[in-house]
Amino acid sequence: ILDCGINAPNGQNKQSWEVRVVDNPDFINGITEIYKKENPKAAEDPKFKNMFRNAPNIICVATPDGQPSVDAGLMGENMMLAAQSMGLGTCCLGGPVRFLNTTDACKPYLDKLQLPEGYSICYILAVGYPDESPEAKPRDMGKLQFIK
Repeated sequence: ILDCGINAPNGQNKQSWEVRVVDNPDFINGITEIYKKENPKAAEDPKFKNMFRNAPNIICVATPDGQPSVDAGLMGENMMLAAQSMGLGTCCLGGPVRFLNTTDACKPYLDKLQLPEGYSICYILAVGYPDESPEAKPRDMGKLQFIK
């Protein structure tokens, strides 16, 4: 999955990303406990295990602050397709990123990621074995136009 990610196209081959794979239950559960304190309704759902769509593993992709994240997006799509080809499910998450970046109690977890100065998490991929396979939602083909 990671090999496919880092081989994604990227502008001028700058590879302006940092990737952190977390498969540590203590890390994931620790952040989730903070989340549940801030959002007690989440814990009321009997299916709720963690704030990463119940995935046992996450991939955090960070980019330089203030720079476009197109390259990181291409990387993420490659990783999601690779995971799917291996029978794994993924979910690209932004909500947990906002929570991590705006909740003081999460700072020790961000520090554990050891991101370089000037980098912030762009998105988090939740990775695990899916418990559902929903149909794709309809797409608005009216958004596509051909200019002649």
